[in-house]
Amino acid sequence: MAPNTLAVLARLGTTFERTAAVRDEADLQDVLEDVARAISEVLGYRAVVINVYRYAFDDMLTAAAVGTDESIHQLLGTISPKHSWTPLLDDRFRRREGAYFVPDGEFDWDELGVDTYVPDLEPSDDPNAWLAGDALFVPLRDARHELLGVISVDEPETCLRPTDEELDVLVTIAQHAALAMRIGQDMANDMEHQRMLERVLEVSARLTEASDVDAVLGAVSDGIRDALGFDKVLIGIAEEPSHPLVTRASSGWPPDAPALDHGASLEALEGLFSADFEVAGCYLLPAQVAEDRLGIVDFPYRSGLNGRGPHAWSRHWLMVPLVEGDRRIGVIWVDDPRDRLLPTRARLQALRLFANQAVAAVHTAKQAAQLRHEALHDALTGLPNRRAFRARVVREIEGGDGLAIVLCDMDNLKIVNDTRGHDAGDKALQLLADALSSQLRHSDEAYRIGGDEFGVVLPGTGPVDAEGVMRRLRSAVMYRLSPGGDPIEASFGIAVFEPGDDPERVVARADEALYQAKRRRADSVAESA
Repeated sequence: MAPNTLAVLARLGTTFERTAAVRDEADLQDVLEDVARAISEVLGYRAVVINVYRYAFDDMLTAAAVGTDESIHQLLGTISPKHSWTPLLDDRFRRREGAYFVPDGEFDWDELGVDTYVPDLEPSDDPNAWLAGDALFVPLRDARHELLGVISVDEPETCLRPTDEELDVLVTIAQHAALAMRIGQDMANDMEHQRMLERVLEVSARLTEASDVDAVLGAVSDGIRDALGFDKVLIGIAEEPSHPLVTRASSGWPPDAPALDHGASLEALEGLFSADFEVAGCYLLPAQVAEDRLGIVDFPYRSGLNGRGPHAWSRHWLMVPLVEGDRRIGVIWVDDPRDRLLPTRARLQALRLFANQAVAAVHTAKQAAQLRHEALHDALTGLPNRRAFRARVVREIEGGDGLAIVLCDMDNLKIVNDTRGHDAGDKALQLLADALSSQLRHSDEAYRIGGDEFGVVLPGTGPVDAEGVMRRLRSAVMYRLSPGGDPIEASFGIAVFEPGDDPERVVARADEALYQAKRRRADSVAESA
């Protein structure tokens, strides 16, 4: 075997090894540049250009080039519409399997409507001479025959048109370049999918903190932005389908963006949730369809990261309803994909997973709020319980503004229970609780301390005002009748905070005043000393 042949095989072997080692976009760019150099070195072309198909824009980008400084400067980074390559890859120009040779004079380059590079070559009388208007292309296709790019070569060192053997080598190199491109894209997709799942798991771990639902929704919003590549994310929640959605979390929006306070309700958005546009529980609609369905003539917001062509994002609407049980409680709206592409099914499935996490956060937060409510409230009357009463007294004393406490005891609960039954007794306690709550100021609060005993906390209240509140409470109770028409009988005791009092002392003085009031049934009220 000739030494030159061994050198060629070694050079190609190095290139093929590099194509198989592609792991990300940076590796791919290095390989494309190496492929261009290999073609130039092995086949002797002074000009080699690798054009990469961009799905987001439906065009070709010159990503790698070998040639003179002038030609590289002129070619590298240029963009041409994909459709401009179709006539060049016509069957009439096919040579061998996968190569297309366009002879000088057989194609009107002006018809393409794009700038083309024509080298300045010396004329030759050789019938096989490479002419200035000759062009040689090899499309890069994957196993599914999808177009990934095109290799273009020019200015052969031999000044001759290629032989069949040379075309076979060029096609083989192109096949490996296509393999590298597909590997790079697949690896990038795999890594993206891994990032999606990792962020979903991170958000899942934060569900243990779901008592702060806004923190979890914020993590969901940031996860969608970072892992799924949408620059704008908005999560809106509504108490009822007819109520305006309230933005509870967002990413990528300016604080004063009108979209954060759009005022739309789930009912108003119902037209977007059509099975025709549903994929993996998400709803992806063209802008015109969405705006027609919503009856919007001129929507004030437009996507900023749009592309061109059949694969591109072009002002689309992508929304994911948040469903708890059988009812919608909110929606996630995402926009501006950084790759400017319509999302794949895998990305939409990940978006649905993030939406499920948002629903779980809201549900868990509701459960936590319910548990907190039950821990601090009496189930029968709905009033805060003894624990909440104690905490409020401590808080008001530590606040330094003082307080007054009114304790109330239902004197005839046992009689009602014995004569009317415990259901009637429960109803009487509920009526007493309603009576107490009805006469309080906004800052005051009534509590069921236990059994037939109630307490009222009056922040920043002195003796005179406290007694006035107590009298209103007593009058309100007098007009409430227990089941069966019996009046509700209650006694009251007041204690006003004094310097040096601790919570136990001020409550004990109110309790003593209540005890004295129960003994002096005539006026039912005693004021602590």
